[in-house]
Amino acid sequence: MGRPPGFDKDKVVQAIERQFRRTGYAGTSVDDIAKAGGLGRGSLYAAFGDKSNLYLQTLAAYCDRTEAAWAAVLEGPDETALERLRAYLVKSARFVHDDPDRLGCMVTGFVIEGVDPQANERVRQALRRIEGSLTECVQAAQRHGDLEPEAGASEISQLLMAVNRGMEVMAKAGLDAAALERVADQAFEGLPLTARARSRQTPQVASDAL
Repeated sequence: MGRPPGFDKDKVVQAIERQFRRTGYAGTSVDDIAKAGGLGRGSLYAAFGDKSNLYLQTLAAYCDRTEAAWAAVLEGPDETALERLRAYLVKSARFVHDDPDRLGCMVTGFVIEGVDPQANERVRQALRRIEGSLTECVQAAQRHGDLEPEAGASEISQLLMAVNRGMEVMAKAGLDAAALERVADQAFEGLPLTARARSRQTPQVASDAL
């Protein structure tokens, strides 16, 4: 198979990214990559370089997309910050199940597999940026009086990220979406909500969290 005329490089990178997420770096051969991208070996090397370089490219593209997606969820006015934190947890609960292939996060896969030291800094950068978006959202909720002002915003953000990663692992292990959504509710109820914020929560939310 040669290089398709006028091939879309971004689409090829995303197809190869999914192959890496499906089988991991070590479990993905060059032939697997070529098949996923619809390219011959020669065209693959000419366009992207070797397997390691291609992995770095797909990881960087995935991180860029993920950072932007979470920023879109978490950015907004102070008055809706608490709802955005809930949305972060709900989307975290559904992340694996909403993917037809249930692939999970490429960053998590990289951390577990420990593939390439060159990618370490890009992964750390992605995690720092997502944590930064979360921290800004937590601080917005504190300014609006929905979260206790003395609570540590960065500690809350790190806790939410840990819940996010834990739910992904549990989903990959077979826990269903409904159970994970209850975990998300419990995690939300465990935030240092002010009395005013708790008074606005509906009875259904409280019962769902049990």
